[in-house]
Amino acid sequence: MSHLRTSKGRIVIIGSVAGVRHTPGNLYSVTKWAAHALAENTRLLVGQDGVEVTVVAPGIVDTPFWHPRGGTPEAAATMTAEQIADTIVFAVNQPVGVDINHITVRPTGQVG
Repeated sequence: MSHLRTSKGRIVIIGSVAGVRHTPGNLYSVTKWAAHALAENTRLLVGQDGVEVTVVAPGIVDTPFWHPRGGTPEAAATMTAEQIADTIVFAVNQPVGVDINHITVRPTGQVG
């Protein structure tokens, strides 16, 4: 953490739409709520030192995550991992003094 404080770096934590939209009985959602809380707590801890913290919360992304679950949900459009990577690059490339704390990104038409 000291290097980040010296360099005024940025921390990016990957959350999920599941971490901003409650889904009863979904333990994956619980872990993502925790990731979002970690990001906010870290921001409060290091923000005064010039370290910026961003949580990126993707919606449905076409990745192997869905394979054991029977595949990507059919009713939803998906994004690619590359699109999420582009979102992370966007967050990291903000000018000094601009702290984007939260980016929620969903494929067009995703309801939840």
